[in-house]
Amino acid sequence: MRAILTMLLAAGALGACSPGDTGKRDPAAVAAPEPSQAARETFVNCTWGEVKGAAWSLWSYACGPAQGGERLVASDAEPAFYVEGATPESRRLAVRLFDKPADAGIEAILPAVQALSPESPGAACALEPDPAGRAGLYVFGPTGPVGDAWDADLLSDTVPGMPCGPLGVGPAGDRVFKVVEGHADTVAYVDYGSEIQIFDAATLKAVTADGH
Repeated sequence: MRAILTMLLAAGALGACSPGDTGKRDPAAVAAPEPSQAARETFVNCTWGEVKGAAWSLWSYACGPAQGGERLVASDAEPAFYVEGATPESRRLAVRLFDKPADAGIEAILPAVQALSPESPGAACALEPDPAGRAGLYVFGPTGPVGDAWDADLLSDTVPGMPCGPLGVGPAGDRVFKVVEGHADTVAYVDYGSEIQIFDAATLKAVTADGH
């Protein structure tokens, strides 16, 4: 089994009504999630809001220059969400959506994952159930001799590389795949990193025809 660091942000509660509300609020506004306590304490003076792409939306903080300028941006071509900072080099993939037949297993996206995350020479990587036992989560990890060697490195003083590429398991961070709840034809890849993230992956939702 593959050992990785784990970091999942909790889903926020629904927004409460203000004293002046008439009860005829936009349902999308009523359902606005709140960031986790840990995120609020980490991203002080940053602004919490919804980042919308053409098909998917995600809630995240956006920080000003004094906080490094970190923010989440949508990329409709993929579709995906990236975290960007003050420099182009700081741009990194946060969430990527993959299509699959609704009645197919998660392994149906394997060719697309392999195309985006080239394996090291000699490696044979697969989407495997999360070694930490989290229900419904999968990791892109090495199998066979390369997998055995990677496991051994984790238990030694050797710092292992990333035999399955940038979307695969590594010595630090938490990169997982999961079928999106309510969307059996879509798998989300999420890079939780190894610290509190500005976005809350639990708020991922499809954008409806009316833009909500």
